Formats: sequence, C-alpha cells, structure tokens
Amino acid sequence: MQGELRQVADLALFAKIVQTGGISRCAADLGMERTTISRRLGTLEKTLGVKLLDRSPKHISVTDAGRRCLEQCEQLLESARNAQSLATIGSIIASATPIVVGAPPDIIDRYLEPQLSLFESENPGISIERRPLSLWTEEAIDSVDLGVTLAPVAITGGWTNTIAYVRQSVFASKDYAENHAPILTPFDLDAHDCIVERSNSDKHAWRFDRGGDTTTVSINSRHVVSSLLEAREATLAGLGICLLPQYLCEPYLRSGHLVDLMPDTDSSGREVVVISPRQRQRKSGTAALRLHLEAAFKKETI
Repeated sequence: MQGELRQVADLALFAKIVQTGGISRCAADLGMERTTISRRLGTLEKTLGVKLLDRSPKHISVTDAGRRCLEQCEQLLESARNAQSLATIGSIIASATPIVVGAPPDIIDRYLEPQLSLFESENPGISIERRPLSLWTEEAIDSVDLGVTLAPVAITGGWTNTIAYVRQSVFASKDYAENHAPILTPFDLDAHDCIVERSNSDKHAWRFDRGGDTTTVSINSRHVVSSLLEAREATLAGLGICLLPQYLCEPYLRSGHLVDLMPDTDSSGREVVVISPRQRQRKSGTAALRLHLEAAFKKETI
C-alpha cells in the first residue's frame, strides 16, 4: 500500500513538472531540491518502463507515452482538488469560474460550439467562456485554459495535441484565375506566385494526396503573411494563389470571388490542435474538457 501511495505521489509530481515547465521551476514552486525531483522522476519512469519526458538543460518535451500518462495524472489531480473543494465553502466560488477556451471565431462557430454546449450540459457545475482568438501570441496563450487552432502554432509554455484535420485546397481570386495558366497537376504550381504564412524556414512546400500517394511540391513563396486571415485577404486581392482551409473560403466561393484551382486533387489535411498552456493551477474540468474534445473529433478530417 505504501508503495502504491508513493507512486501516486510521483505521478502527481510528474504532472506538476509538465504544468510548471520543467524540473527547476517545479522545484522552486514546491520548495524541493531539484535532484530529489529528478530522482523521483527517474524512479517513476523505471517503474512504468517508459520514458515520460525528453530532457535537455533548457527544455523538456512530453513523449507520446508521457502524454497518455499525463492525461490520467491531470484527472487524478483534478479529482483531488474537487474533493478538497467539496469539503470547503470555496467550492461555490470555484464552480463559478468558467473554463476559458480560446479559438478563431470561425472554428468556435463551425466546430467547437456543439461540443462545448454538450460538455456543459453533461457537467452542470462547469461553465465555458468562448474567447475569440486569431493571433496566438504567448500572452494570448497564457490568457486561456485551453486553445484550439490550426497548426502550426509556436508555444513554449505548454504543449499541443492534434485532434482533427481540416480539408484544404488551392484558391485564387477570379481575376487571377482568368489571367493565369490552369493548374492540372501539383507541379504546375511552380509557374504561380504563392502566398504563404510566415515560418522559421525560408523554404515552403505544399503536400497533396492522390490514390494513397503523397506529392510534396516546393513552391514560389512570393508573398509571406502572418496569419490565415491575411492569406485569404491577399488571395482575394489577386496577389497570388494560396493553400487554404476550405471552410474559410466557402462564402467567397459561393459569391464567385474565389476559385478552387485544384478541386479534383486532395491536399493533405491541416492539423487542428488543442493547446494546453503551462499553468500552475488548472481549473476544475479543464483536463476532462480536453479529453472530451479529443474523443469527439478522433483525429478525423472535419
């Protein structure tokens, strides 16, 4: 029994390491020696037979096995906090604090709202604040309990997990399409000015799937923008062609302002990710909501 209790404590310590962003920060937060925490983590990994964290002097990342374990650890911590709150009058105040979910407005309206409403109905003591966010700065990430957005997104204070994929295609304005050569295969993209989002790489490539085969094409990234919305506006302005999520372009396709240049070619789906910011104290229900979203979307194309 004593060994089981120690392992539970070590699992909780592992979750605390991830939430605070590293062993050193966890040690400072708990008032423990760094070597003690490192030793207990090593013992836990040896007992479980898996590596939970990839560690370097300046960075930690959660392994796939660690992420699966972390989900259970967070629920364990959450259950403990719930039990404590139920024993105190403070539970009344805690239950009134909503979970803040940040996401681009169109993702909230199109994909998240049904699942958020379902989660609230199944958990009457929990409320969710929908916070529209299109630009994911570190400040924006720190302001939410969970985020949902399209990859890629840079985050240093937490981690991301893929929950679904959205369909994409190559779009252009009507005027651009009428005045440039058609695209019959992905390799025809080389003759076009392409609009891309800013990244850490100077080279950009688009991927396409057909009949189980994947084709990756390097493109002429003539215009570099900072967000998908800017990319869509630049496409509408006729500056070039762009690989965009289809849901962002549907109203403009119907109005005739945009044209799908490759309707018969499947682009590799763009990842929809859940952002879990590093937080010292997670609100009740946050881990359960993340698991609910992962189970609802099942990494399918939506």
